[in-house]
Order: sequence, then C-alpha cells, then structure tokens
Amino acid sequence: MGATARRRAPGSQHDTYLSPLDVKKSRRSSSSNRSRRSAPTSDSSDRCCSSSSQQGDESRPSRKRASKPKVRTGCISCKKRHVKCDEGKPSCAECERLGLMCEGYSLPKTKAAPSRSERLLLPKPKLVSLMASSNETYAESSLSADYRPPAPLMPTFGFELNEEDKWYFTLYRDQVSHELSPHSQSNFFSRTSLRDSMVNRCVHHSILSIGAYARALMDLHDEYPSCDKLSRTWWPPSVLNRHHQAALVHHAKALSHLRSNIRLYGLDGRITLAATLLFIVFENMQGNYHSSGNLIRSGIKVLTNIRNRDTDPRSILHRQWHRHLTVPPDEVDEMTNMFAQHSIESAYIPFGHGKSAYHMLFTEDDDDTNFGLASPLTFTVPQTLEQARHIWIYLAVQLATFLCKCAWHNLNPDYDFDDEAAFREQAMYLTLLNDLGVGLDSLLFSTMDSRESQSLELLRVHHTIAIISTTCCLDPTEMTYDDFLPQFEDLIQRCRLLGDYPPDIPVKIGFSNEAGRLPLLAFVGAKCRSARVRSEAVELLRSADWREGSWDSSSIANAVTGIMKLEGQADELSGPSSSSSSNLGDTVPAKARYTWSNMFWDFEKRQMHVEYTKILPNALGALEKVSYAMGV
Repeated sequence: MGATARRRAPGSQHDTYLSPLDVKKSRRSSSSNRSRRSAPTSDSSDRCCSSSSQQGDESRPSRKRASKPKVRTGCISCKKRHVKCDEGKPSCAECERLGLMCEGYSLPKTKAAPSRSERLLLPKPKLVSLMASSNETYAESSLSADYRPPAPLMPTFGFELNEEDKWYFTLYRDQVSHELSPHSQSNFFSRTSLRDSMVNRCVHHSILSIGAYARALMDLHDEYPSCDKLSRTWWPPSVLNRHHQAALVHHAKALSHLRSNIRLYGLDGRITLAATLLFIVFENMQGNYHSSGNLIRSGIKVLTNIRNRDTDPRSILHRQWHRHLTVPPDEVDEMTNMFAQHSIESAYIPFGHGKSAYHMLFTEDDDDTNFGLASPLTFTVPQTLEQARHIWIYLAVQLATFLCKCAWHNLNPDYDFDDEAAFREQAMYLTLLNDLGVGLDSLLFSTMDSRESQSLELLRVHHTIAIISTTCCLDPTEMTYDDFLPQFEDLIQRCRLLGDYPPDIPVKIGFSNEAGRLPLLAFVGAKCRSARVRSEAVELLRSADWREGSWDSSSIANAVTGIMKLEGQADELSGPSSSSSSNLGDTVPAKARYTWSNMFWDFEKRQMHVEYTKILPNALGALEKVSYAMGV
C-alpha cells in the first residue's frame, strides 16, 4: 500500500520520521503519477488509496492559516503574478528586484465606464463622429474662463484613463499641441505623439504630464490675473495645485517606463527621440532649462547613431542635408529638424563658454582644421515656404557654430586665431544669406493664408538678424552694430506687427516650443546701443506674457535692463519724458560698453544669473566681469 497508509496515529513512535524510501514510494504510487505512466488501475485499488488517504487526513492535526485581509491595491504586475506588493511608486520593490517593468496601479473601477472590449468593438465611423463632436464641443466652450475639456470616447488600448486624465489628454490634443508649434506647423505634436501615446506608455504619460501642467498654468492665469509681482509663465513651487502634482506623477511614470523599455528591449531610436522631445517640452514648461539642455544633447547623440554613421563618416548635419535632397522625409527627419531648432535657440546671443552651444554636436565630425567647414551647404533659391524653412534650419546651425567661435575669440583674445580663414567664412555665410534672402522676398508674392504669412515674416526677421550678427561678429568693440540703427528700428516695428496676426485658436497656455520674437528682442536689446530702441524692446518684452522654449519674456527684460544700467542708460528706462530726445538717440562709447557673456538659470530659486563682460580691457589688460542674480 502507498506511503499514506503507513502513517500512524498521533503519539506513535513512527509518526515523527518518514524515511526517504517511503517518500520515493509515495511519489511513485500517487494516482496522478500512475495515470501519466501507464493505463488506469482497477476501481478497487483507487478506492483503497482514497480511503487510506482520508484516514490519514482525519488523523493529521489541522492547521489554521493566518487570517489577513486581502490587499487589492498592489501594482498590476504583482497582481498578475500573485505576489505581495509593497506598493512603491513609481515602481514597486518586487518589480525592481526582478528587473521587470512595473505596470503601475489600476484606478478604482466605476460602473459607468465601459469595458475594454466594448470600446475596441466600436466601429471606426462611430469613433470619428464622436471625436468630431468633442472638437465642436471644445470650440464652443473655448471662450469660457473655466476650461473643462470634454472627456472624449477614445480607444485606450489597455490604458485606463480617469476623468482627470481625459481632461489632460483632450487639452493637449485640442489646445497645447497647437500652441507648442504655432509657426512651423509640425506634425509631431498634433499627430505623431498622439498616435504613439496609444501604444507606448512612456509617450502616453508624457502627454498627460504636459496636459496636466498646461492645466495648472491656466489656473495660474485665472487665479492671479492682476498680480504683477508673480510671474505667470510657470507654476510657482510654493503654491500647491493638484494639476501640478499630477503632472509630476505622470512625468515620473514616463521616465520609469522609458528606462524599463531600454533595459528590457534595448534602445528604440524613434520612440526614444519622441519621448526626449516631449521631456524637453515638459522641462522647459517648468523652467528647468539645465535639464532640457541635457536632453537636447542626449537626443542629438542618439541621432548620430541611427542615421548610417557606420557608412557615412560625415556629421549628422551633412547626412541630414543629403537626405533632404535625395530621400522623402520621414518622422525621424522631422524630429531631427526639431532638435536642430532647439540647438540654435541661443544662436544670436552666443556665449563664449559654449555650454549651450548644442548646435556644435551637429557638426562635430566635420574637418574644421582650417576654421571653416570642409563642405558648406549649397542650395538653390527656395520655391516654397517649406523649402525655405529647411534651408534656414541647417544654414542657421552652421552659422551658429561660426558665431560661437567668434564670440569665444572676442572674450579670449590671447589665444591663436586664424583671422584670414574667419573673414573668408564670414564672406561665404553672407553670400549664402543673401541668396536665401532673394528667395524669401520672392515668396512674398505667393498665395498664403494668415498662418503661413506670419511664418514667412518671422523667418524674414530672423534672416535680418542673422545678416547683422554675421556682419558684426568679428568686431570685438561692437561698434559696427551702430551702423545698423535703421535696421534695429525696423526690427522693433516688425516685431510689433507680428503680434497683430490673429492666432488660429485663442492662446490659453502662454508657452511655445519654438523660438519666435523673444530671442529677436533680446538681440536688439543687447547689441543696439540706442536708448530709445532699447526702451521699446524692453517695453515689448514686459508686455509679452509668454515663453518660447528656454526664453522667458520677463527674464530677458531684466537682462536687457541690467546691461542698460551698466552702460549708463538707467534714466531712459523710465520713459522718454525723463530724458531729452537727443540723449535717447545717443549711443554708448566703446570704453563704457559691456557684452552679455553668460547666463545660468537657477531652477530651485527661480533666479537668473547673468554675467556681463567689459568689451575693452582695463589698464592691466583684463576684461572686467559683472554678475547679477535676478529673480522673477
């Protein structure tokens, strides 16, 4: 008989020990093992074994399992594996220990929410009509002060959205995606990112974080409409807001999912670039420009590895330009253009240290031993606005690298510098800019809508600034800028007119991911020495209650005000009535001039640290430096 029949009643001398031979016999004689090894045995033997096992069970002392309440709030991964979860956030300790991707925590289910299968089985025409009706509902309610976007019925592909997340998603789709790209008409925010958010959790939570932070900015505009001392371009950390907290939670989840995906499946270049661009938007919205700069640098490094680096040793700039001329553009090409635009945000005010010169990563593999690039870009006159925009992006990257080298030389005159090569390259870029200007002027006679006309005019203003900066970059005294006073006055008027173009949708967030008028006004305020023109630039900056990428209107106004005070133009800041008209037109002498040489943004203290350098050296041959810490 099996080993179960050998058991003795409690208290016998054999109940405390079961030999290994008996254990082996019990495993061989179990009913399940016998059925798998051979044919079924007789009914009598089965009844004998079952009766003996019942007798053994009755004689065995029963144990009571410790009664503990069931925990139903663990993460989804631990629930699937039926293990205990410590409910750590953003990922639990058990998933971290096993190297698994923690799928987060499910939200409490509501009876009104339809099941996943019901949502996926809806016909496509039904979904399209419902999405269109949600857009119409948004358009009707866009004028209301309290924005509560409708919760559209949409397929979530396994992502459960509560009511708050539906507001954030809809706000991003209908409002934020348009404000992030007001000039270039990028498809990334309005199409690519939305599509990826349906299948990728990292992109999904990134979009929700941007939508939640945008909702917090809208509350800030509504709750502090008349507070002049409080900057309303980002949420102050001292004020608690549930949308701001939700944005931080979603951003942490997005980072966790990206790290888990890279650890488990390797680096997916396209998804990584998309997630990095969304991370840059979120960090810029917060004012964390140091982190956004690190993300720009990391994204460009990823680009250099996914675009045929093994077969083409040239820089990513020349590889992309070759693709633009020979291959139809794809989504990665559009993301590359966006990284190039991020890299030249500070091109017109280049700082000598090069910390923010991310554009140099686009040209770092080219042979520049003779100061200039080995093969500059060549192009024909653009026939469309899209062609002109592509030419400008890649030409501006090369031009920014050249301007940064010249700025470094002006601040470090003791180092060797090839002046002849610099003048040759300056002449080359001025020729290319003149050719591009001919194409931009010809586009004025093309048929365009209001948005395209605004984009063309903004591109022409940037082109004018590029000509001025390239012409004057090799003059360490910056006296050459005085010859462009009429152009500076014209730039102020054109910047005013750019604000008169009607937007496609009402501006509610006050943040754009593209560089528009703010860097132009910063250049005018830093390089033009006319007090009148500078005062107008500061006035436009003070009236602009928005941000463009890493440019903040109030911070730039403070920086321009600081350099005006150093150069003896503090009285002109109070208005034309405080000074004579002759003084307003006077320029600053060379010995009293300063240049804006450095900038650092303290994210924790909400302070901008600015450094100004005297243009001419003192009696000891050193360039004096003045540093300010400006709060906003």
